[in-house]
Amino acid sequence: MTTHQSYMRAAVFAGDGVLDITERPWPELQRPDDVILGVEVGGICGTDLKILERPQAHPATPGVVLGHEILGVVAESGPESGLETGDRVVVAPNFGCGVCVYCRRGLVNQCPRMTTIGIYEDGGLADRVRVPAATCHRISSAVPAELAVLAEPLSGVVNGFRLANPFPGETAVVLGAGPAGLMFTALFAAAGVHVVTVEPTAERAQLAAALGADETLDPRAGDVTSDILEITDGVGADVVVDAVGSQFSTALRAVRSAGRVVLFGMNTTARAEIAQERITRRELSILGAYVGGQDVIPLAVGILERGVVDLSPMVTHRIGVDGLPMALDEFRRGGAVKIEVSFS
Repeated sequence: MTTHQSYMRAAVFAGDGVLDITERPWPELQRPDDVILGVEVGGICGTDLKILERPQAHPATPGVVLGHEILGVVAESGPESGLETGDRVVVAPNFGCGVCVYCRRGLVNQCPRMTTIGIYEDGGLADRVRVPAATCHRISSAVPAELAVLAEPLSGVVNGFRLANPFPGETAVVLGAGPAGLMFTALFAAAGVHVVTVEPTAERAQLAAALGADETLDPRAGDVTSDILEITDGVGADVVVDAVGSQFSTALRAVRSAGRVVLFGMNTTARAEIAQERITRRELSILGAYVGGQDVIPLAVGILERGVVDLSPMVTHRIGVDGLPMALDEFRRGGAVKIEVSFS
């Protein structure tokens, strides 16, 4: 048990849309399987923006240190952690109760008592963070920090990618070129799939092309469905991914008969009027993909360690914690894609 009184800079959700850059005491080991990580880099995603909206658009614990995308080095380890000082790890921030029917089936992301580091428990937007060792996965020091910290968001995309079940030579349409949409684009391209990415923002469309999209379509420029049908010789895409969370209707129009639709983006207010008979008659597979479990983080780590995809173009901002409020404003205006906060 540590007894130091050192303090660190931390990005804290103070409630009611307020982000407070303040000082917090260094965390201390509490359980024998805890570890303390010296944070190398913490990533920002759209969930963090939703937490900081007013009214709040995603639940979180007031007073929590934000940051669920974490790359760190073990600074202290409990006797039952199985990790050693100096181990470089990424964190799978979602963990369940361990005893419910879903946890026992390995479906931690369906646990009704699932909690998340950086949302309900103190996270990685600070110099140090305490986490259960079971959430940590080693990653090679050869992977640059700005890529290694992407393991957590990439793992969620890997979960959706597996559900999409792509095959070389197929055509995939990705609706939206935010961070998740860009990762889907890169993985589909690496799998030998013809990729069409739909994105209205020119800068993000250019990033999609850099990450492997064969075509990019601007939904403001015309009928996207007609364009997709033209690209696919009138058949439609084998796979369509809604990476936005509000494009179900477009996805159903763009997919071929007996094709797959993966609903990945999250928008709690979006509603779509669906003719169920069309899904039945066309034998469509509709697949929901929600974050990822412990089983997909190793796959994401392997992708990054082997250099299967180069995601560096999507990292648009690398800052210190004191620069976070301004960077978040840029994110809200659409001028940032992936923000990463570096710690010493």
